[in-house]
Amino acid sequence: MCCFSRAVAFVGQTQIFARHLDHGMQALVYAMQIEAKEELAMVLPLPVPANTPEDAVAFVDLSAYPEFFADLGASFPEAFAGFAPQARSATPVASKPLRVVEVGSFVASFVPTVSDFSRLDPRFRLPPAFFRALPQMADYGFAVFCLKPSASRRAIHPMALRFPRRDPSALFFPTVHVHDGTVPAHADFDHTLTCQPSPLLTRLLTSPIPIGWANSRGPLGGFVDRARDGALTAPDAPAFRITLWGSQPNEDTWLREPPGLTLGDLSHTDSVFAWELSALHAFARDLPHEPQRTWQHTSRTSLPRLAKALTPVLAEMVNRLGERFRFAPFSMAKRPHFLNGSQLWSGTSYLDGSPMLTPGPGYVQFAPFTKNVEPQKVWLGFAELPRPEEVPFLQRELEAALAHALPPAA
Repeated sequence: MCCFSRAVAFVGQTQIFARHLDHGMQALVYAMQIEAKEELAMVLPLPVPANTPEDAVAFVDLSAYPEFFADLGASFPEAFAGFAPQARSATPVASKPLRVVEVGSFVASFVPTVSDFSRLDPRFRLPPAFFRALPQMADYGFAVFCLKPSASRRAIHPMALRFPRRDPSALFFPTVHVHDGTVPAHADFDHTLTCQPSPLLTRLLTSPIPIGWANSRGPLGGFVDRARDGALTAPDAPAFRITLWGSQPNEDTWLREPPGLTLGDLSHTDSVFAWELSALHAFARDLPHEPQRTWQHTSRTSLPRLAKALTPVLAEMVNRLGERFRFAPFSMAKRPHFLNGSQLWSGTSYLDGSPMLTPGPGYVQFAPFTKNVEPQKVWLGFAELPRPEEVPFLQRELEAALAHALPPAA
C-alpha cells in the first residue's frame, strides 16, 4: 500500500516489482503518476522483522532508469498497463531526526516503528487514524519518500529499496487502499504487479498456460538494462506478472510458498514413470466456482502430502497393469506424446503436436485431476504405445491413483 501524508489530487498508473533475495531480503520497486499541490510524503509500510535497525533498508537510485517498468513490460508477450488511486493526511512531535538518503529526485527515510514517526517533519507523518484503521501494521516499518509539489500530473522515476522480510517465504506487494484514514472492504484496483520469486515459486508458476500470473518471454537479462537497474533484477531468471483490475478485496498482495514444500518435493522420476507437481491454482485470484476453489485450498495446504504419497500409488498402478500394457523405462529421449482432450497425439503440446501416431516405443504425458486436486503432470514410458481406445482407461486409472494419494477431506 502507498499512503500519503497530505491530500493528493491524483495518483495513478501504479506499477510494483518485487524480487526474492537471499538472506531473507526482498527488493521492491514502485512507480506511479501523481498530482499534488504541496510537498508531502509517500509512505510504504513494510513487514520487517521486529527490532529492525534504521540502516537495514537500502534505498536504490533509479533516476537514471525511468523506463525500468517499460523494459519489464517488454519481457511479456503483450503490452500492459496498470494504475491505482490512493490517499492521505498528517500530525505530532520529534526527537533525534531520522537518517535521510538522497534517492534521485527525492529524499527518503526508513521509519523503523510507529513511534519513530515523531522524528519526521510533521508534513511527512501519517495520521493516527491510519493506524486505527490498520492495526495489523502497528509493528511494521515504513519507507518514506518526500515528494515535491506539481501543478499537473507527472510521472516520477521508480522508487526502489531492499528490505529484510519478516516472512522470507513470501513476496510482499503494498496494494491495500487507504482513503481518508479509512480502509473500505473493497476498493477499485488497477495495479500491475511483476515479480521474480524464489526458485520454488518460480518452478510452480512456470507454465505454458498460466492461471493468474503470466510468464515472461524469457530471462529478464534480455530486456532490462543491468547497468542501470541497481542489481534489482536477476538477469538469468524469468519474471511473472498479474494485473489487478476493478473492485477487489482491499488488502495487500502476498505471493507465498506452500508451507512445508521444498524444491525436492516438486518432481520424481521412477523406473517407468515420472511426475511433476502443479499448483497454479494456489496463486490465482477470483476463483468463483468449484472445483477451482477446492484445488486452490489443496494446492496451498496439501502438496507435501501429495508429493510423499504419489510415487507409491503410481508404482502400485504400474505393477498391477503390467500384463495389460507394455511399460518400459521412462526417458525424455523417447518419442513424446500427450493427451489433447481424450485423444493421444504425438509431440509435447497442441502447438507442435499432431494426431498422427506411429506404433512403437515412446512416452505419454497425462494430466490426471480429481475434485480435490488440480491437473498434475504424469509421464509413463511404453515399449509399445497404448492403443487410442485404451487411453481413457489409463487416464481413469491415474485419476484413481491421484484420489488415493490425496483423498478429499472428510
